[in-house]
Order: sequence, then structure tokens, then C-alpha cells
Amino acid sequence: LYEGEFNRAVVKELANFCDSFGVDAVNLVDTEEDIPLGQRVREANQLHKEKGNCIYVSVHSNAYGRGKTFKDPKAKAKGTCTFHHYKSTSGKRLANVLQGHLAELTPFRSRGVRSNDTWANFYVLRKTHMPAVLSENGFMTNYDDAMLLMRPDVRREIAVAHWSMILEIEKDGL
Repeated sequence: LYEGEFNRAVVKELANFCDSFGVDAVNLVDTEEDIPLGQRVREANQLHKEKGNCIYVSVHSNAYGRGKTFKDPKAKAKGTCTFHHYKSTSGKRLANVLQGHLAELTPFRSRGVRSNDTWANFYVLRKTHMPAVLSENGFMTNYDDAMLLMRPDVRREIAVAHWSMILEIEKDGL
């Protein structure tokens, strides 16, 4: 399981939903090449400056520790969680909406919403100028989660959860 392949598959599905329903979306990593985080954030911030009313959505799968195996006792970590910047109230609202849909629409255990000051200091959450979320969808280091992450139907469910978040905030706002 290669995280980049998983991320791109989910984001491609999400972009297809957006295109099909006329929601303006830009995939900042639409190639196999790994785009540096700084470049992604600069492009997102430029789009936000030009268009306004943007959100930043970063899709990932999680892992417990470097080089851990399924046999490691701590490989029991599993489930989804959504991060937001601790100073962003609209990011927190966005994260709560997304995590609710992930809990409802995917087979993963919900690990809840977390801010980047308590668990991780994600660059894309710190440096974007719009509401931003980073979703961690299952653990590659947990056997059961990893088997789910490889299934196209589960990847679609993850994309649908993200799409449902977009629909909800389009309807209700942040």
C-alpha cells in the first residue's frame, strides 16, 4: 500500500464529484510527481486570493511509527480523524462536518477531530489562508484498515464523505 496512490485515487474521485456537479475544484497534486508542500500552499493561497470562498482539503491515510509492522503491538491504532488549525474556528467547523461524514459513511472507527497544536504541526494547516482540513483515513500499519484502504469501494466511500462535507458547507456555510 503506497499512501500517495491511495491519496490520489480518493482525490481523483472527489474531483470527479465536483466536476460532475459544477463545484469549482482544483487538484493541487494531479500528477504522479510529488509536489512540495510549499508549492501546494502557495497555489492554494493564490487561488483563494483570486477567487475567495475557498477551502483546503488534504487527504491521507495514517501510519503508526516509522517501519512498524502489522505484528507490532502498537499497530492496533486504527480509524479516521480530521485535523484543523487550532486558531481557525471555520477550520474546526469544517473538520467537525467532515469527521461526521467519515464516521457515518466509512467502515472505519472514528478517532474524532483534532487540532494541529495537540497532535501534529501540519504545514498545510499552518500556512494556508483559508479554512483547511487534513483527513487521516485509516492506518496503513493496521492490517484491517490497510485491507480496507486497498478496496476501491472503500476509497469511494471516503471520497463520498469528503463530497458530503462540501455539499453541507455549500448549503449551510461555515
